[in-house]
Amino acid sequence: MKKTMKLFGIAFMALSLTLTSCSKDGDDGLDGAQGEQGIPGTDGQDGEDGEDGNANVTSLLLEDQTISTGDNVYDVSELTQEIFDTGFVFAYVTVNGNDYWETLPLSISQQIILEIDKIELGRITLRSTFTQSNLRLRFIFVEARSLSSKIANKNVQKMSYEEAMDYFELDY
Repeated sequence: MKKTMKLFGIAFMALSLTLTSCSKDGDDGLDGAQGEQGIPGTDGQDGEDGEDGNANVTSLLLEDQTISTGDNVYDVSELTQEIFDTGFVFAYVTVNGNDYWETLPLSISQQIILEIDKIELGRITLRSTFTQSNLRLRFIFVEARSLSSKIANKNVQKMSYEEAMDYFELDY
């Protein structure tokens, strides 16, 4: 046991001496000259086609809108029979000049002040408790087949404007 402890002590001292005896003397030298550009590699094999993009998602922007107290009806040809039967409609509002969009329903102090009241074939009715002009409205129409693979992965009904635009690969 004494021999093992003595051997361990000598090994520890040697290791400590080795690790602490090295020091940095002087400044680093300058980097060498940039080497030549290498030859280009060969093209790889083409991969398989991916899933189709957002062909079944439509975005409609309405500029300079005035919302009045009560029902506000918008005729929208983008609201097709398929979207009406099985799809989704998202709605957003902002005042011209703002750098953000708000998701409908819009509420203040836990009171809904603007919401989608009715969705009909080719028509959307918004219900408002205020009157305001200079608004921008954005509707996103999503056919059910474009949601089939995505809906399982994310709760699309609770998305912000930016999240929905990114998720469905639409331009802002």
